[in-house]
Amino acid sequence: MKPILLDCTLRDGGNQNDWQFTPTDVRTIVAGLDAARVDVIEVGYRGGSGSRSSATAGPSAHCTPEYLAALPATDHAELAVMVVPTVCPVTALDDLPDSPVSMVRVAAYPWNIDGVPEYVRAARSLGLRTSVNLMAVSYADLPELASVAATVAAETPDVMYVADSFGALTPDGVRERVELLVERLDCPIGIHAHNNLGLAAANALAALDAGAGWLDASLCAMARGAGNLATEQAAAFLTAWPAYETHTDLPAVCEAAEYVAERVLPRPMTVRRAEIAAGINDHHFYYQDRLEKAAARYGLDPWEVGRRIGADRPRKVLDDVIERVCQDMSEGLPA
Repeated sequence: MKPILLDCTLRDGGNQNDWQFTPTDVRTIVAGLDAARVDVIEVGYRGGSGSRSSATAGPSAHCTPEYLAALPATDHAELAVMVVPTVCPVTALDDLPDSPVSMVRVAAYPWNIDGVPEYVRAARSLGLRTSVNLMAVSYADLPELASVAATVAAETPDVMYVADSFGALTPDGVRERVELLVERLDCPIGIHAHNNLGLAAANALAALDAGAGWLDASLCAMARGAGNLATEQAAAFLTAWPAYETHTDLPAVCEAAEYVAERVLPRPMTVRRAEIAAGINDHHFYYQDRLEKAAARYGLDPWEVGRRIGADRPRKVLDDVIERVCQDMSEGLPA
């Protein structure tokens, strides 16, 4: 088995540095990954992130025509952008055929998946390959995931991804979700794993074992919170494990990771209390700092506040959600 390795440093990694990659960073990362024969390089968002709005976000948060035109030519890797329909109109795809990008990744949550087929259809009409990335897949039980699959099947993409956005899944949860999609969709399945519980690599391997063929990763695990599966670690286990084949050049991937570690990352990626709490309680990492401050104001256990927030499966990171949960707990109301 030869999995497809997709690096998303310039897109998901931007959550760590507000997408402030310098032109030198972008050129070095793309050229390094291409030299390492990584299959796909995701170079950023087209039209902004759906989970973190920022007035100061750098170029890879928007992927303007100028940014895309300045990308170095690649000999091996395909270039991709991510589009979030809730923040990026479908017409924003129209000029992509004039860019080096050949793949559009359409990202949506289980509750707004209905808008995805239009974007897949539009991208395909422009001659672009497509993937659908189902974010917050831990919030989709198997019946809901089956419904999502039926919606996606109306305009089947080239790849269907499950994204463990909150780093909450274990290998068993990954396996059952991937098996369902493998059974119901006539396209390859991919996994985007976050590392809040220290399970990013284990979850990626469970997905491969269940029939997935695509892996997301980022150099040095660069992403929000606990980060992603690290590209260099993915390349390492694909190289070391006889069950898999890879054409990725591990030393070259490690060189690209060293550049990110030394020149790009604002701080080393860590899995500490905040990251673990967000994963075990199954909520967006951007809740964690806010809920800890609110819990302190109310004199409440922040772990229990987080558990109740995760149980509510909130659709957005809102202070109102935290306040309501804290008020209910203060009044002794049941979860």
